[in-house]
Parts: sequence; structure tokens; C-alpha cells
Amino acid sequence: MRYYISFFLLLLLPSFAAPSTSWGETLEADSSPPLLTLNEALRIASSNNRSVKIRELEVTKSAEKAAQVRTNYWPKLDSYALAGSMLRPLEFTAPAGAFGSYPGIGPVPGKDSAIRSPRQFSALVYASATQPITQLYKVRLSERQALLGVDFSKEETRAEQHETRLKVKGAYYGVLQVQAQIESVTAAVQFLTELSRVTDQRLEARAALKSDSLAVKARLKQQRYQLLVLLDNLELQKRNLNHLLGRDLKTPFSVENKPAIILDEPDVEHARKQAMEQRPELRETRLQTEIADFSIRRERAEYIPDVSLQLGYLSFPNIQFMPRHVWHAGVLFQWQPFDWGYKQRRLAEFRAAAQQSSLAEQDARQRVSLEVEDKFRKTKQFSMLLEARSDAREAERVRLREVMDRYEQQAALLSDVLHQQAALSQADALCQEALAGFWTAHAEFEKATGAE
Repeated sequence: MRYYISFFLLLLLPSFAAPSTSWGETLEADSSPPLLTLNEALRIASSNNRSVKIRELEVTKSAEKAAQVRTNYWPKLDSYALAGSMLRPLEFTAPAGAFGSYPGIGPVPGKDSAIRSPRQFSALVYASATQPITQLYKVRLSERQALLGVDFSKEETRAEQHETRLKVKGAYYGVLQVQAQIESVTAAVQFLTELSRVTDQRLEARAALKSDSLAVKARLKQQRYQLLVLLDNLELQKRNLNHLLGRDLKTPFSVENKPAIILDEPDVEHARKQAMEQRPELRETRLQTEIADFSIRRERAEYIPDVSLQLGYLSFPNIQFMPRHVWHAGVLFQWQPFDWGYKQRRLAEFRAAAQQSSLAEQDARQRVSLEVEDKFRKTKQFSMLLEARSDAREAERVRLREVMDRYEQQAALLSDVLHQQAALSQADALCQEALAGFWTAHAEFEKATGAE
């Protein structure tokens, strides 16, 4: 069942001629600060919010890690050089006939000969190029796992963006709520100012008591104090919103005074399906499960021997009777057939992690389903509550006008007027409370469905 609940909320922020004091400073009224719409605020936050930028850098880091893994496809180049002087001369003996015995010459050498290399500056140089063969399968698994890590970082960024959007909406609605309170208190100040004038006229005509005039003036001063507090609170709310937008805290702006909220309430099942497809938390759990599966496959691949093609070079400069240039090419084989159960234990660990990820994914899906339904119902409840309290506030406003008319005609007491003015203030407070609840519930419902 699809139905529409629409209503228009009028929030008019009046101009104040007199400046107000905030944190020991004078707040100067800005005649025309630039208008900041909610969509514009969300756009600015998506590109400037520092928490979102930090998450975006995590995506960059994950992409660089994947690029690091790809370098393992190419040959590994190693070089080693040792230069210095031997602490003792290099000596060894060549036995007689070590190099063979020849007709007419005899054994070479003819007798045991000592070969000695004096202490001098010498070096040992070794270089190799090793191309992995069987390791390429492991590298491919590591690359795919690293790419899943990139996707996981992107989903974390999306989650941070959703959370930031919710915070921006809350701060924006907070500014609107304070403006609504300022409107209400301003109306009360104007009313009490007029009531004070009428009471003073009746006092001069000896139709009212001095205590009545003092009571009205005391109520007027209380409302002016409340107005000052609200103006300070408005400045705080604006600075908080600027912080979320990632810009200077003192950047002036104004918000939409007449936001039209049209709630197109979708079917619960449709909203739940949308959440299952778009919620970043669910995507994160699915990616964690896939990453855990790749960890198991990578660990199983460790049982495969490492086979590589290798080209090497060896040189012994300034060392007598040692070869100057030695080249070799061949196949390098490395394998650890027995590791005291290390690989088996690692596999068991990764299997347990995979089971954890699978259970976490199932639990996350149920939690998201419950959250969508809860936020859906709260949005519906607050929309109905706001409509009822708006009607109640209008009724109290009409009653106040009626009581004021009777008071001017001396058909009602001042206590009746003050009582009705307090009732209107209470109705205003309840309406603003319902308004804030609706805005918050609506924003949380959008976040619960994963809407961008």
C-alpha cells in the first residue's frame, strides 16, 4: 500500500534590530547571508568533510597495496656486493698432480705447492634475476584478495558518507528547529510587548493593578532572555554545520525558511529490498566473507613447491686464483615438506575466520531488516504526531487572540491571558519537538535504506 503524507512547515526567522551578545562578543545581524539549501549542504559535505576524505585516502592506500602485489608477477632482481680487505691472507695448497700428469712433463705441479693471495682490497659481487613460475598462482590469489580489499575500503567510504549525510541533515534540521523556536519566542515578545502597553493604559485608567503591570514586564524580560539564549544557540548550530561541511566555522549562511517536506512512503518490503542491495554494511560483510575464502585458498597454495627460473652472476675481483666472471642459469626449487603442522594450523585459523564472516553476514542482514522496519514505523508515527500537534498549536493561538480581545474589553483577567500565553508556548514546544523527531526519523529512514 502506497500513500502520501504531505505538509508544509512555515519557519520564518524575523529580523532583529538590536544586536545580541554571544560568548562576550557582539552578534551583528547579517542582512543577506547566502542561502544554503539542504542539497547544497550535502554536496559540500561529500567533497569537503574531513572524515570522508580520510576514508577516501584509505581507498587510495588499498589500491596501492594491490599495485604492490602485481609487482610479484615480474622477475625478482637481487644484487649483493661485499668490498673490503681480508683479515688474513688467503692460503691453500695444491697437491702434486692436482692439475693432472702429462707425458714428458709429469705431474702438475710436481710437488705440493702453496698458493697465497696477499691481503689487499678485494670484493665479492653477486647478482641474480629470478622469474617465479609456480608462485604466479599464489600471486594471482593475493591480487584478487587485494582488489577485494579495495572494494571493502570503498564500502567503508560509502558508510562514512552515509553517516556524514545523516549528521549534516541533523545539524541542518537543528538550525531550522532553533529558528522555529526563535520565531515562537519573538511572537511571544511581540505579544507581551503589546500586552504590557494595554496593561499600562489600564493602570493609568485605574482599571488594573500595579502588580499586573509588573508581572507582564517580568514575563517580557524572561522571554527576551530566552530569545538571547536561542540566538546564541543558533550561532553554535551554524558553526557545527560549518564544521561538518569542512569549511571555516564563521562562514555566514542562511537556511531555507520554507522547506516543503513531501514524504512518499514506500512499501516496507520495497524499502527492505533496497536496503539489502545498497547498505554498505551488508556489502562489507559479503566482502569480508570473500576475503576470508581467498585467505584459505592462499594458505592451501603454500603446499605447492616454489619453482623459479634463475639467471645468476658471480665475480671475485682482486682475488688470485678465483674466477673473475661466473654465469649460471637454471631452475630454482624450494619446498618445505615438513613444518611441524604450521600450515595446517593456519588453515584451521582461516576456516574459523570464514565461519565468523558468514555468521556476521547473516546477522547483519537481519539487523538491517529490523532497522528498516523500525525507522519506517517511527517516520510514520512522527508524521502523524506532527500533524496533530500543529493543529493543537493553531487552536491555542486562536484561543490566545480570543482571550486578548476579551481582556482589552475588560471581560477577562490578566491571569487568563498569561495562562493562555503559557499554553501557546507549551504547544509550540511540543510541535517543535515533534518536528525535530520527524526530521530525525526521516533522515534515519533514508540512511537505513542505503539511499544515496
